[in-house]
Amino acid sequence: MLKLEGKVKRMDLELRIKYLGLQTKVYQLDDFRFVIYCENYEGDFEELADDFNSSIRHMGTNVELTKTPPESFKQRIERISLSNVVDGFKATCVTESDIRNFVESKFHYINVTNVDIPHRGLGFEIVVSVSEDTTAEMMEQMQNYLLQADLGTDRITIKHEDFPRQPTNAGADRAGHETVNNLLGSFNVMNLSLYKQLPFTINEADFWFEHAEDIYTGKTGRQDIPFFREGLQKCFLNASVFETVDLRDVLLLYDTVYLALPIENHLDSFLEQQNMTASDLVELVDMGKVVIVLPNQETRYDQNLLLQAYQCNPLSVVGRRGLNALLAAHLVETKTQYEKRYPNIYDASSELFLRGKREGDPFVQRFAQLLAWPVTAAAASFRYLHQHSPMSVANFGVNLIVEESFRGSDLHEQISFELMVNADSTHLATALQSTYFPFKLRTPDGMYSDQAVSNLMGDLLKMYWYDASNLEQIERLIDRNHSENNYLKLFETNPHVKATKVALLADEYDTPKAFRNLLHRLDAMDDATRRQTINEYNDLLFEVVEASGRSSGGFVKMMLGGAGFLPLSYQESFALALVGLVHDKVNALKTVKRAKELDRIEKCIKDSGIQAREHMKEDIYILDKISRVAILKQQVS
Repeated sequence: MLKLEGKVKRMDLELRIKYLGLQTKVYQLDDFRFVIYCENYEGDFEELADDFNSSIRHMGTNVELTKTPPESFKQRIERISLSNVVDGFKATCVTESDIRNFVESKFHYINVTNVDIPHRGLGFEIVVSVSEDTTAEMMEQMQNYLLQADLGTDRITIKHEDFPRQPTNAGADRAGHETVNNLLGSFNVMNLSLYKQLPFTINEADFWFEHAEDIYTGKTGRQDIPFFREGLQKCFLNASVFETVDLRDVLLLYDTVYLALPIENHLDSFLEQQNMTASDLVELVDMGKVVIVLPNQETRYDQNLLLQAYQCNPLSVVGRRGLNALLAAHLVETKTQYEKRYPNIYDASSELFLRGKREGDPFVQRFAQLLAWPVTAAAASFRYLHQHSPMSVANFGVNLIVEESFRGSDLHEQISFELMVNADSTHLATALQSTYFPFKLRTPDGMYSDQAVSNLMGDLLKMYWYDASNLEQIERLIDRNHSENNYLKLFETNPHVKATKVALLADEYDTPKAFRNLLHRLDAMDDATRRQTINEYNDLLFEVVEASGRSSGGFVKMMLGGAGFLPLSYQESFALALVGLVHDKVNALKTVKRAKELDRIEKCIKDSGIQAREHMKEDIYILDKISRVAILKQQVS
């Protein structure tokens, strides 16, 4: 029989998220009629009902809003709490595609051959066909779970497939089916799916169904998500559509680069722009320097590349469900942080919103929504992140708050579009605790970039996360993100050096710390001081290289050699290795070598007549080590 209770509860939840502070009670009048009693709404009730019918109520459901409680009813239905919107995944499927995705993702270990809806309307029925090797116990387990999930009916049948599918040998039919499948696939970009040929999608589905409720109740945080790298310097590059910065640049500055790849048809162009091969990219993944993230439909990417990367490290490829789990965790953490600082913020915002509705003041309503956004966004996000790709973040993201600031402006429509299409990059970068490097595209009309809108949204997200009373802290965080984008203007890398060699050099000399600190100091200088310092550093670097070339031989050079190993026989080296002495000795000798090189740099500084400054020796040392791949340059706006 048709069951609508769960759907009505979801509609009531959506109504309360949209209308802050609205107090409701849900009643079932008979088998198919429901009312939602709005007990504290003093605004235009007809307007509220019209909005509910046009934007929230599911078509075909008999549910109405009312200003008075019903005198008689079959039962009062418990509402879904704003603090636990997952609610056991109940009534989360709206379309047939949702049901299929839900069944196949939750029960990926069962070969589901078909999900059919043979009867609709009052006789609504779901029939799931599974392969012959599926045990009766597994079928019973599936049926019990799906009945508990409240899919809209109590008529759910799990059965073995009636007959095996007959393969077709007609080439024309195959071509026709492929065309149709490609067309249908273009509509599935936003809808989540599980692809058994891509094992990371299976892992992510398991994680989501096991932990989503804990994520939304705050028991599981980002630190519990396997691919999230805490405590490292990280950046996010989105190469999905437009060109992004050279990987070599960011490999010198960050421990981890989260890279959103272009889809398969555009991968070659991306690799050509980066002057690298697919093998280079896989090697960077193997080194732990790059994590591939996939905000688009996973099958639209180069699957061979994804599988190679996955084999190197199962946590190096992150699909849409993995990203959604991260986005959800970040939103809940933002809400928690916000409510800790302002314990009554939601109640105050609700009171303000309802007053705005009562007085017909849209400005007051928008201001209340701005104040309550961390609470409402966390609650609203589940509806989208459970079924759709990270690109759906624009439906509940901070872009909605920024957009309201431009309402009434001639640029509102244009700015709204830019905010919408770029919201996912900003939210993902923030959730990853990484610096986002905006894309830049040179056009006949000038430079097109998402830098302005991404900075705007990113800065607002920081305002919600950090204590607004500590403006210095917020300004420091905002300045740091903007400065890191400026760092790339202070140096240039050699595009003809393999990116993997740059990554090795970065690891050997810890450039994400040493080189970054140098760039931070340069960025903090005024233009004149920066120009003078860069000129002095480049002159000193030349002198140091010359001095190093004149200095030949020496105990340290002999001991370390080109490869950094002791000049001992194989037997002696092997014996020392057994007791761990080779590693310790090499490290000790590297320390000696570094000290000697710093002494040589200090002498060059004295001989040059340049006034020595704090960090100068260390700066020249790191510039010397990376000079084969990167040099300082004067900043160009």
